[in-house]
Amino acid sequence: DAVILAVGASSYTPPIPGVDGPNVRDAWKVLAGVQSVSGRVAIIGGGVVGCETAEHLGALGYKVSIVEMQGQIANGLSTTVLPTMLENYRRFGVEQYTGHKALEIAIGKLICTDKDGRVVRIPCDNVVIASGARPVGFETEGLISQGIEVIMVGDCRDVADISHATKTAYDAANAL
Repeated sequence: DAVILAVGASSYTPPIPGVDGPNVRDAWKVLAGVQSVSGRVAIIGGGVVGCETAEHLGALGYKVSIVEMQGQIANGLSTTVLPTMLENYRRFGVEQYTGHKALEIAIGKLICTDKDGRVVRIPCDNVVIASGARPVGFETEGLISQGIEVIMVGDCRDVADISHATKTAYDAANAL
């Protein structure tokens, strides 16, 4: 009678020159242990995933830099978690480049501009992309044309966090 669709999201890769280079990794894959890094690491994206990746790699001893377009990192992160994370950044030497936009990924460096438009070159051996996620597409027309109700929940509806996924799934189940 109905299908609750929870196919999730996938990481978003921005159209930055060099993003398909051999020195570029995906944050989700790095955190899952599917991809590895070496040496100095620049992370594009200072949201929750980028910040968690920076903390993880810093704890492993990598020299980490976070590049974030907004004026601050970890926007929306719990205020109970943020102080501990920032203290870990201080201990691990994680550098933060807020108000910076990635322009190009090259071998040995990430080229950015700061908020004043000045070019900044960040030395790195690997670049990790943590620039958000997009809902995974799923063809629902076949179900709908057969009169089957389709309810999208979680990240495939709106990319958010686990509490959003749980709430939308709970609401969908209750509505049925």
